[in-house]
Amino acid sequence: MGIRIKPAKKIADANQRAALASPLRLEILNLFASAEPLSISDMATMMNRSAGSLYHHVHILEEAGIVRQTGTRPKGKRHEALYLPTAARFEYDTSSGEEETIASAVKLMSTGFRMAERDLEAALRSDDSAMEGPDPNFYAFRMHVRASPELLAKINEHMNAVLELISPGEITSSEFGPDDQHVSLTLALLPIKGRDQ
Repeated sequence: MGIRIKPAKKIADANQRAALASPLRLEILNLFASAEPLSISDMATMMNRSAGSLYHHVHILEEAGIVRQTGTRPKGKRHEALYLPTAARFEYDTSSGEEETIASAVKLMSTGFRMAERDLEAALRSDDSAMEGPDPNFYAFRMHVRASPELLAKINEHMNAVLELISPGEITSSEFGPDDQHVSLTLALLPIKGRDQ
């Protein structure tokens, strides 16, 4: 059974851009690997933080329309709110070309790359990293290539196939197996000017 990719939500307004400019809030958003809602206490446990340190950040994401409350569940003598992202994935809208929008997009991606740098260092120090064998879980490279329109089309086709494979879609945590691994994937395809030799 294939995974349906829900349409991406465009991040187009300043409040949404500001909400996603925080590494902690990006990390919160990344916790939703399945279609199941999470409480702030769930998030705190997954992030090894106190719940009190997350309320403000979840509120900012909720105010910006990035996450929404989907209900509550009993916890002791009270109920706790449950949250889900408002979309399976988000796309940053830079079509206006405005300096503020470009600067904000660079800040967002810089945050993502810093998170990838932390993931890389942790992977290099981990005994669980496998760079060889039938199913490595550690693979990193950076290269430049002169891409013809045909090659660029193939690169995009493969990147979209990877996105389809990892899109949260309709996956629930009950579908995760005991041998599943939590992995980080960071991709960037960028045109380079001034290297036409």
